[in-house]
Amino acid sequence: MIILEIKKQKKGKLLVRTDEVGTFPVYEKEAAAFHLEEGAEIPDGEWERLCSEVLSKRAKKRALHLLEQMDRTEFQLRQKLKGDHYPDFLVDEAVEYVKSYHYIDDLRYAESYLRYQQEKKSRLQIKNTLLKRGVPADLIDQAFEEEYEADEGELIARILEKRGYDPEKSDPDETRRTYQYLLRRGFSVSEIRRGMDLT
Repeated sequence: MIILEIKKQKKGKLLVRTDEVGTFPVYEKEAAAFHLEEGAEIPDGEWERLCSEVLSKRAKKRALHLLEQMDRTEFQLRQKLKGDHYPDFLVDEAVEYVKSYHYIDDLRYAESYLRYQQEKKSRLQIKNTLLKRGVPADLIDQAFEEEYEADEGELIARILEKRGYDPEKSDPDETRRTYQYLLRRGFSVSEIRRGMDLT
């Protein structure tokens, strides 16, 4: 494996780009210890030693740190680690490591998100958010089966009350704006019409 480029980052960190595994982060002290220089070859044995002694441990530690800050989906954790320039195989390793301790669990994440958001957001809005965060559709469906208790009609009524909507006093423009607002929030046409007394 050949080192194509070494870029200086902040706080003594370097970003090493290779012809085989893409990039990986090291500190200047580590680069010196492993004789990492632009144009140089990294022998297989040295690469394995660098991975086991430095990179693998650091990727796992980084994954744990990211999960301490906030709960994340597997997809979100992978994106963060890739953003930190860890090669795919180290990202896989770090994710499997935290999974083995149940620090990451997409079903648990979906259930928790649903519990806290179902009184504020429509079913569709919750589902779309979870899909964007990388939660598989089957786990979202399972979370809805186990946790969803909200009544969307009641939720619409609360939103209308908060907005001060009165079907008898509102003009057509206000009615249209309110209707569009509820549509954007992911409520069904039938629920909106019923809640706004448009039937």
